[in-house]
Amino acid sequence: MSQQKLADLCELSVDQISNIERGKNWTGEVSLAFLARALRVPVYSLLDYSGNQAFVNGGGLLWRAPRKRRQY
Repeated sequence: MSQQKLADLCELSVDQISNIERGKNWTGEVSLAFLARALRVPVYSLLDYSGNQAFVNGGGLLWRAPRKRRQY
């Protein structure tokens, strides 16, 4: 599914979908519910990685995209 199609189904922007996908942004409960509904899966399945052995063996959620530091 394209990011545009998912964004349309979730009523989120393509930028939001892209940032979530790349680990640059996390989503709140409402957006998470929209994603689950659009993908026709339970919300918990978006957060349960126990069945994905490759993900778990690769370090799982220990890795995340680097954040840009804000310059004040």
